[in-house]
Amino acid sequence: MSSDQPQTTEQQRTALRDISENDEAAIDSLVAIRIEEAVDASDLDARTFALANLAALIGSGGDDSSYLLHVTQALDAGASVDEVTGILTAVGPNVGVFKMVAAADPIAIALGVNLADTDDDTGNDTGDRSSS
Repeated sequence: MSSDQPQTTEQQRTALRDISENDEAAIDSLVAIRIEEAVDASDLDARTFALANLAALIGSGGDDSSYLLHVTQALDAGASVDEVTGILTAVGPNVGVFKMVAAADPIAIALGVNLADTDDDTGNDTGDRSSS
């Protein structure tokens, strides 16, 4: 390295490597710090904060890992499954049907629900059994 480039420590290089390799523990630790700071600054309780962030995610769209993060945080903060799924109903009229529908599957996945394996009203399994 040339002398005009900043020097990094082994700890910094390890942290960058862990993040670039999508190390779940390293990323969770960083996210938790930022969320704790944001919750403290918001004057909201952790449950309300998590549900508000989930609503914002639905409105802006996001990837499955973002839904997993926000749903998990809401549940960990004391939100019920009904409250998490109710966010879709609450924000639907404001964000539009497309975003509401797009969010339903990743929220279900984050809740551990496989929508392809749900039963219909007659009790018959409608899921794909091609792998059984």
